[in-house]
Amino acid sequence: MLVNTMTPESLPFRQAARNEALTSLLARCPVPNTESAPHRAHIMDKRGEGVPIILERSTTLSGQAPIYRLADESELLLVIYAADPAAAEQNAAPDDPAED
Repeated sequence: MLVNTMTPESLPFRQAARNEALTSLLARCPVPNTESAPHRAHIMDKRGEGVPIILERSTTLSGQAPIYRLADESELLLVIYAADPAAAEQNAAPDDPAED
């Protein structure tokens, strides 16, 4: 069983911090190079955004949704499929015409 009665199916919809002191610290640490992570101002912007990001970006890059499941009812296993260049290109946002 996951923390706070969470299940692998509820991960995209719920959040639970395992270490409040650590999450608070990471939320205050700025990302040193914003060019590599333009969407992120701090190491941890807000709680609860990790699973949705993993689901969306993994699906975009591989064409397959990642799988969360419990191993032996005690550990969470995450399967992320390798990137598929064809799927990533097909799912990529169109170029901004202003940049052409």
